[in-house]
Amino acid sequence: MKSSTLLLLVLGCVLPAAEIVALHCNPSGSENVTANGRPAYAGQFPHHALLVVRFGEEETRHCSGALVDEKHVVTVAQCVVGSSSVEVHLGSNCLLADESDKFRYVFTAVEFTVRDGYDTETFVNDVAVVRFTDEAVRLPPWVKPVRLPEADEDQYVGQEVVTSGYGLMDYGTDGAADGLQYMRLVVLELEACQAEFDFVMPGTGRFCAQEADHERNCVSDVGSPLVRKEGRLQEYVLLGLTSFGQKFACSQGNPGALQEMREHATWVRDVLSME
Repeated sequence: MKSSTLLLLVLGCVLPAAEIVALHCNPSGSENVTANGRPAYAGQFPHHALLVVRFGEEETRHCSGALVDEKHVVTVAQCVVGSSSVEVHLGSNCLLADESDKFRYVFTAVEFTVRDGYDTETFVNDVAVVRFTDEAVRLPPWVKPVRLPEADEDQYVGQEVVTSGYGLMDYGTDGAADGLQYMRLVVLELEACQAEFDFVMPGTGRFCAQEADHERNCVSDVGSPLVRKEGRLQEYVLLGLTSFGQKFACSQGNPGALQEMREHATWVRDVLSME
């Protein structure tokens, strides 16, 4: 895609359908994989961050997160705990980088902070803040932070929301889509979430979402942002981060579980303010 076309999309101008095309992405090696979602157009989810996480010299994982300001991305703790380095990729819809991708900004993270009480079995407090630069960076128009919710904000139970991701299962690239995908989901009542995951208790910062017709949701990666559109242009509020249950959601259309950002937003703001 030409840069002029991309900027018009991001700035909210209406273009003919023929002009709305996805970036040509470097193939990941998977054939005919769409993650069961719809391809995202350039700039549709300007907050979506791809994290390339290394564990020593042998293992590399991919997961997702959400840009919350000019220095920080939020993701789930399981994405980064135990890692030796974290790369934060912003601005591109492509899973794999190549020289022709002129819209990708890559940062090597300075540090990450995991919320106290993170539990690897019940996924309580499965949240982390990644600081990818010491000084706030000037971001291009197609990269934009998402808004953190307030603690008393409506969770939007029963309303349609959107998740974005590459369909990364087990952090790997096998079976992942070459380009960013999205799917519309519905936030479930707590009782429906508990029927799927009996350890999800009230007030512990976890909730569930599901495709309305129980279609398979293979889009959400570990850390994928769940957002609701608000305002004009590409403005969103961050409702949750995909945390567990992706395999069941992908294989059978079951609900997937997320970290509820209403419960974690105060902690995230505290981390941002301390830095």
